[in-house]
Amino acid sequence: MTNREADNWLPPQQKNYAGKERHVGVELEFSGCEPQDIIQCITDCFSGDVHKESIFHYQITQSELGDFVLELDAAILQSLVQPGSDDKRDKAKDSLAESLLKFAAEQVVPWEVVAPPIKLSQLSRLNTLFRCLRKKGALGTRQAARYAFGLHLNPELPALDGKTLVRYMQAYLCLYDWLYAAEKIDMARKITPYIDHFAKDYILTVVDTDYQPDTEQFIRDYLHYNPTRNRSLDLLPLIAYIDEKWVEKLDDKALIKPRPTLHYRLPNCDIDNPEWDLSVPWGLWLKVEQLASNAALLARFINEYRKYYQRLTHAIDNKWLSRCNELLDEL
Repeated sequence: MTNREADNWLPPQQKNYAGKERHVGVELEFSGCEPQDIIQCITDCFSGDVHKESIFHYQITQSELGDFVLELDAAILQSLVQPGSDDKRDKAKDSLAESLLKFAAEQVVPWEVVAPPIKLSQLSRLNTLFRCLRKKGALGTRQAARYAFGLHLNPELPALDGKTLVRYMQAYLCLYDWLYAAEKIDMARKITPYIDHFAKDYILTVVDTDYQPDTEQFIRDYLHYNPTRNRSLDLLPLIAYIDEKWVEKLDDKALIKPRPTLHYRLPNCDIDNPEWDLSVPWGLWLKVEQLASNAALLARFINEYRKYYQRLTHAIDNKWLSRCNELLDEL
């Protein structure tokens, strides 16, 4: 990859709140591969030591990029097998779980590769893994009506103050319709709750140039309207990182992993499409990064989107998509 191509992966703000290079986590859900083939792809691309926690959960440590996790994304199936003794009962349980694993992976439940936090300057290296998985037969969102597989991006924020949080959320909400259209969200994912959009009351609260809360007030507002992980841009991991007290009473608390990142869950996983790789969803996300870093253009977006959003026909016409394209040309 040339320096020019690598630069295309970089957002305007490349340092985090501690003055170090920002990192991005990537989670990829797919089917069609045996775990041994997925592990081989990871180790062939980045080396690493393989640790089998159970037939549903593997860790690949000490790779060139950090520690990867491979797991079957199904809590019920994972609970059937726990590392432990080798008595006959455990072996019988293991055999049953093996059968369930094969059926689930082929029918509904995806394998999930969780990459370590990767420096922005190294993020494009994940495409070698994507290509390997495609060659091994990985199947993405569009291969079956029941495949609600996604790709999650977890970009570390450049700062954790209220001003930064607000600008990222404002940029995302203004660009949501444009992102949704560009991603061509699959029907199987549309009908699941995992990527629910934000409610009108919250959108109108945030998409307002007068909305200037500090960090605490921003968190209070977010939790008031969104006490759930089921959002296309989930902020609960970030809020828990700032202070876990905020999420202690939430029903999803056990599933919230504190980290100084956003949790962007909207993109499909099109791993089997040779025209698709990480540059596609990441390139779309970069528009959010660029808009959040451009105060003057963001103010224009906010004022225009707020008016558009309150029109009676906003949900059935595509006028905002055209206007987004015009405004984005100014980035």
